[in-house]
Amino acid sequence: MKKAGLSIAVLCLSVGIAALFSGCSVSSVPLQVLVPAQIPIDRNIEHVGIMDHSRRHSQRITDLAEGFLTRESIMADAVAAEYCLKGLAEKLNESPRFTPVVIYGERTGGMSLSRQPRDLPWEVVRRICDRYRLDALIVLDYFDSDIRLKHNLSRKKDGDDKPRRHYLRLTINVGSGWRIYVPDSRRVIDAEIYHDRKSWRGSGKTRREAMRRLPDKREAINQAGFYSGLRYGERIAPTWITLTRTYYSKGCPEFETAARHVRAGDWDAAEVLWTGVSAGQDLEMAGKAMYNLAFAAEIRGRLEEAWRKAREAYTRFGNRKAYNYMRELNERIMEQRRLEEQLDL
Repeated sequence: MKKAGLSIAVLCLSVGIAALFSGCSVSSVPLQVLVPAQIPIDRNIEHVGIMDHSRRHSQRITDLAEGFLTRESIMADAVAAEYCLKGLAEKLNESPRFTPVVIYGERTGGMSLSRQPRDLPWEVVRRICDRYRLDALIVLDYFDSDIRLKHNLSRKKDGDDKPRRHYLRLTINVGSGWRIYVPDSRRVIDAEIYHDRKSWRGSGKTRREAMRRLPDKREAINQAGFYSGLRYGERIAPTWITLTRTYYSKGCPEFETAARHVRAGDWDAAEVLWTGVSAGQDLEMAGKAMYNLAFAAEIRGRLEEAWRKAREAYTRFGNRKAYNYMRELNERIMEQRRLEEQLDL
């Protein structure tokens, strides 16, 4: 299995301050967090193939009619389906869970004249998996895109000589159907169709000027297909996401000094200062310091400790910010347990 190389649960993207809110006493730090997949897949499945099985003769006739009626390229969805595969492969490559390979040109059979292809024959699945040394085969069974262009004009005020402005919104709705074949157990996992949407906006003094600010329709369909593949990758593989955490950086000299230590990446020195304030007589500042200690524990990946300190900040010192933080940490703890079930930790 691929290794994340750093902490699976929490990786501090930057110990620097992402933003300092003017007039406020808090600063923010971005965190990169590995969240579990929505759809659990056996841990012994690591090497996976990705291939397209969505194009078929019966659909070509439909595509021909749609292309004639809407002036869209007949091959637009066929090309976008390839981008969908690439999007999925990119997302799986980013995850420590899978090692993917995109497969082109394999004869699969299993076609039907219905809207959906039949399941691939197991002998075909086994042949492909043996050839590429795969544990499972992820197949794009269905792909379809729908284009919508919405046009609005700005309202004209009385006495306003300025020309009305044109606003356009291009939306691509994508339906992608996936099946995951596991040859050893002859199981089909997650045979579902998912719907994703990607939009672009453009504005200008004329409709033509607004159109120039939008991507070409073919390029937009390809981007929407790629995005749909990324989204499916997030559903089946643990994925890195970025969170933003805030902490108290002003209010007393110790907080301001600790903030400088955080900028420098010296969390030990910052925790020493926060611990001192948490033992002081000022209950409000003590609650904020305890909240900061919870934040530091999460940064270090100690989620249970972070939750306990956040609870103390709320129950003992009445820090309201800590109450919401407790709920966020509780969700992180439950996600961590699911993540441990999905990864070999």
